[in-house]
Amino acid sequence: MYLAILSKVKTREEKEKVQEELQLLLSSLYEDEGRAFDSTLNHKVRAWVSQALTEEISKEAIGRESYLKGLIDSLEKLNEIYLNCAFEPTQDFVDRLGMYLDQAVGSHVLMNISKDPEIIGGVQIIFKGQYLDFSFKRIFEKEFEESREEYLKLLKGKQSQ
Repeated sequence: MYLAILSKVKTREEKEKVQEELQLLLSSLYEDEGRAFDSTLNHKVRAWVSQALTEEISKEAIGRESYLKGLIDSLEKLNEIYLNCAFEPTQDFVDRLGMYLDQAVGSHVLMNISKDPEIIGGVQIIFKGQYLDFSFKRIFEKEFEESREEYLKLLKGKQSQ
């Protein structure tokens, strides 16, 4: 029922923006005896959201208010995956990753993406309380820890020469 919009919302930022637009539309239902809704839909909401809402509301045998509240609830219930990357992802990367995650998880998942160059490369993931660290920083730290004694011996040997 809400698939036209839910499928296009891939990140937490997009979700928050759509929620703001939906709240604005809900408020407009009570302004100017309900006539402000169409004006708000056409002038204060992004084009793709406006088009999707217009199509969905006309297709569904449900009132505007019920549809908007149901959509807001559906957005709130989406599972979220936290991704900490070493780089700022492009829109193409977000789109491809979103498609992959939807298939891998079996349902639509929102991505909460943050950038942390200190992890050097790779990604840190938190999903449903599980933390996975695929960062290069972890790999380098582990390698250094395992080889620490060898490095210290090499350094001491060079200092004594």
